[in-house]
Amino acid sequence: MMTSKFLHGEIREKGGAYGGGARMGGGLFSFYSYRDPNSLQTLSAFRRGVDWAKSGDFSQQDIDEAKLSVFSAVDSPVAPASKGMGRFLSGVTDEMLQGHRERLFAVSHRSLVEVAERYLGVGQRTCGVAILGPENETIKKDPSWIVK
Repeated sequence: MMTSKFLHGEIREKGGAYGGGARMGGGLFSFYSYRDPNSLQTLSAFRRGVDWAKSGDFSQQDIDEAKLSVFSAVDSPVAPASKGMGRFLSGVTDEMLQGHRERLFAVSHRSLVEVAERYLGVGQRTCGVAILGPENETIKKDPSWIVK
């Protein structure tokens, strides 16, 4: 939801990046952009995205649209061989997958704001930043960055 309702406009439409957003996977919440001519402004947009999520400035319709997007991936067809290998390699059962679906379905406005406050607030996170690409004169002059 943060990607489509906040970051897309800030990073792509205003900032000129080819794309960017936020994602959750493997226990890690991350922000990204690519082909981004304004990487430092994008870092600021990421911070504002956290503030946006904590503010709760989104509607039930925004949440429902985000759920549809998530469920399109969660409920996509899986070949029997892939399903068997997934269970064999990860130990994730059909019951576990169904529980995950039910928890996703139960996400509410309040729970999204609470999670943003709990996990994305200042002092609540471990954070690393990397910018890959051509030399950036602004970063080169800033002693807080390590340029390699």
